[in-house]
Amino acid sequence: MDEDSIVVSRRVVGKPFYHNNLATALENCQKEHEALFMPALVDTRISSPKNALIWQNWYCSPSIRATGRTSQGNPVVVIAHIPNYFSKPKNIRTAIKYGLKDGAGILPQKEFQRLVDLDESVNCFGDRLVWLLDEDKFRNSFSGVVQIDKALEHPQTIPFLGGRERAEAYMKRHEEVYGDKIGIWKKNDLYDDVSVGRLLFFGSSGSGSLRGDCGALRCDGRFVGVRRSAEGTSPNFSK
Repeated sequence: MDEDSIVVSRRVVGKPFYHNNLATALENCQKEHEALFMPALVDTRISSPKNALIWQNWYCSPSIRATGRTSQGNPVVVIAHIPNYFSKPKNIRTAIKYGLKDGAGILPQKEFQRLVDLDESVNCFGDRLVWLLDEDKFRNSFSGVVQIDKALEHPQTIPFLGGRERAEAYMKRHEEVYGDKIGIWKKNDLYDDVSVGRLLFFGSSGSGSLRGDCGALRCDGRFVGVRRSAEGTSPNFSK
């Protein structure tokens, strides 16, 4: 952000879009709305009372966790809160048509490398949007329920939620709403021949909160959309 910029906070009204088909839910949302990426969902939960709809239901986002090998052959995991191959419903349907890998969709290698190359990209507010993680460290991390005070140690947590400051604020609010335990779930998606990706989900309970494992592209979907006229809702970013 340049020195002449002024950050203007706005409150916008979101609308849930549910369908028993993930691609259709996203398609319905995108007709007149922008689907919120995970950091925006996190901010919405942080600022909402515990009886709000955003806490009472599970939600998915077009944020992606992709796993594969870089052009140099290095195994990595990318978490990205930016438009990507699977933020387009037609590509979700294509992935299903050609076969999923334990629920994850096959990513074109060019798209995977694009996400890798965008590591540390930020938006106009300086918020980081893309994280490149060591696959070995990720693979050897746990998947399950943990005490809140241990959650930030997991390699998925901070990238999933969109940065340390946001993650710390979310943990505090999560504990107030759900209690002192949180679920951090993941799948180990490394394959020798292809790169794959799955979308990120928020659970509706303490034990099911951070779902990096259940983003099966064949499942149902529930996105939160805001009108495209709402300024600041799209993750404009720069490297």
